[in-house]
Amino acid sequence: MKAALLSVGAIVAIWSAAAGFSEKSRQSVAGHQFDVPKNHVFDAKIPWLPAPESDSFVFLLEPNRYPNQIPKHRILVQPLAGRCPGGVSHLMDVVCGKATELTGTNPKFERRQNELGSWSSDLFIVYHDDRTGQKTWQQVASCQLFEPNPANPKPSNLCTTVWGYKGMLLQFSFDETEADEMPRMKAKAMAFLDSWEIQ
Repeated sequence: MKAALLSVGAIVAIWSAAAGFSEKSRQSVAGHQFDVPKNHVFDAKIPWLPAPESDSFVFLLEPNRYPNQIPKHRILVQPLAGRCPGGVSHLMDVVCGKATELTGTNPKFERRQNELGSWSSDLFIVYHDDRTGQKTWQQVASCQLFEPNPANPKPSNLCTTVWGYKGMLLQFSFDETEADEMPRMKAKAMAFLDSWEIQ
């Protein structure tokens, strides 16, 4: 009997996951239309963050397994038009094509305090030039310190970066400890958008 109940529970879990993938939510941004699986759409309100505008939406890299918690890896998709030519930050200069994104092998990430206060810092990617022996730095994210709390007993730095893609601006938040995974998560986010777009 117990085994049967477990089997039914497993079937329900599989069915629920399949239903989440089969149900779609139509989203429109910057002339693009997407059919996004509902279990990847995040439309709940976070009190300390502004709600996405009507021509924007938020999706999750992974479906949220814990509905009572704010999910990780949320990506805000919004139009890029009107936000260039940049000049606000180096991140936006790269997005708007006014600065070149560094590329290389074996990058390292370092976080530096900025002038806003002890709670605020910037995350840099660092490449070492073997020919000159010099380091080259480029900002890749802005970070905010969160003090220990019931949900996370250790202090943490939540970092936010932006990417430009097909006339859209993608805003992505991640934990500082995940910096090495950022290129992979960027590629995954763009692959999702490609697969969801209505041609």
